[in-house]
Order: sequence, then structure tokens, then C-alpha cells
Amino acid sequence: MKTILVILVLVAIGVGTIIYFIKKGKIKDRDGDYIPDVVEDAAEDIEDFVEDKVKDGKELLKDAKALAKEVKSRAKNAKDELEDVLEELADVSSALQGKVTKTKLRKLTKKDLLALASKDFDTEYPASITKTNLVNKVYSLYNNK
Repeated sequence: MKTILVILVLVAIGVGTIIYFIKKGKIKDRDGDYIPDVVEDAAEDIEDFVEDKVKDGKELLKDAKALAKEVKSRAKNAKDELEDVLEELADVSSALQGKVTKTKLRKLTKKDLLALASKDFDTEYPASITKTNLVNKVYSLYNNK
């Protein structure tokens, strides 16, 4: 109980001192609310600082959401492209079902033929080779297998 009483007396002395100095003009108080201008200015500075940080945080969150949306979109596009590649590979393998003939090889694109030679035979051909020569070379690879 004595502790609370001592604290209240000290607070009352502090408030009385501040009011005395405000009345004497030693502490400035523009609006007359008995809160020193120094304290009000400091509170406004802190409030402005916090508002700026909140605004910065909201902008960062907005940027992060936009980035996440872009990443999801790109991942979906990559998945779709991968599915297309897998379908093409399935088409290539189904086109070559049974005995491999030059006719079946001619139905493939040059890109597919290069990939087929690389995948099945670990043989690389230059991209400048003509499709006809490539068909003959891949056919000979299958026959020498």
C-alpha cells in the first residue's frame, strides 16, 4: 500500500512540475492541452514512422503476391509444355511400333529423329544434316542393332 502511495505522490509531483513550467512558459504547449509540444512531436514522429513501415510492408506483401502468382503461372505453363513433350515422345514410340521402316522414320520430324538417335543409340548428328540422310542413318542404326 505504501509503495502505491509513494508512486502516486511521485507522479503527482511530476505532473505538477510539468504544469508549473507550462504556465511559466518554460515548456511550450501550443494547443493548451497540458502535453508538452516536445512529447507531441515525438509521438507524431513515431506514428509517421510506423505508418511508413506499415505502408512498406503492404507494398512488399503486394509484390510477393504478384510474384507468387507469376511463379504459379509459369509452373503451370512448364507443366503443360512437359505434358506436350511426353505426348510427342509417346507418338514417336507408337509410330515406331513393330518393325522400323524408312517409311515410319520419314513420318517423324527431323527434331524427333535427332532425339531418337541420341536417346536410343547415344549417337549425335549435326543439326545441319538433311532429313533424308538422317532417316538413312537412323534406319542403319536400327538394322545394325
